[in-house]
Amino acid sequence: MSTAAPFNDFPSEGPSGESNSDFKYAALAALLVEVGIVVALMSMPQAPHEPKPVHKVVSVHMVTLPPPPPPMPKVIPPKPVPPKPVVLPRPVVHRPAPAPIQPPVSPQPPVVHAPPPPPTPAPPITPPPPPVPTPVPPAPAPVVYSGIGAYGSGARSLVKQNLQISAIIKRLHLHGTVTVSFKVAPSGGSAYGIHIVSGTDNPLIRRAALRALRATSFPAYTPTMPHKALNFTVTIQIS
Repeated sequence: MSTAAPFNDFPSEGPSGESNSDFKYAALAALLVEVGIVVALMSMPQAPHEPKPVHKVVSVHMVTLPPPPPPMPKVIPPKPVPPKPVVLPRPVVHRPAPAPIQPPVSPQPPVVHAPPPPPTPAPPITPPPPPVPTPVPPAPAPVVYSGIGAYGSGARSLVKQNLQISAIIKRLHLHGTVTVSFKVAPSGGSAYGIHIVSGTDNPLIRRAALRALRATSFPAYTPTMPHKALNFTVTIQIS
């Protein structure tokens, strides 16, 4: 393929200007024709390439077949067994059983009805005894005010007033109750016959209760009290 020379290589216009312009037009036309041919060639569809045939390789293996199995022996069917003769059962004849012989019935003796016993007489009805009148209890004796209870309460208050708690009892925080029995003469004064009936076993508390009882001077009996020495019991509590 030839390529046209560029326009600046063309010879300049000489004395004859018309021949040079014709030459330029002819060269331009030739260039356009060449470009059109190139474009036409490029736009033409190319023929598809045929793929090369692929040769398949087949491998053949020689296989030795086993010998055919021996023929199966013929099965001889067994001979049919003749059926056994059917024995028909003999009919059973049912004979009626003989009727049992009943023994003769002896005649029953006549029934003798005994007379009923006579009725038992009813026991005689005894009337209940008359109610015993309940004796009326005698009227209680009129209560005579003796003043012993009031005297005992006053004696208890006097003993509590004379109770003195020692310093050791307070320091040890001891507490307890003592019940004391004693006698007082009708004329009053100091108690005698003193002994502890019950209460705590603490010797300090017992000693304080006895000390308070011995320090008490009791008043004389009131006129309503009996004119003899009486026993009194006082409970003294120390806390």
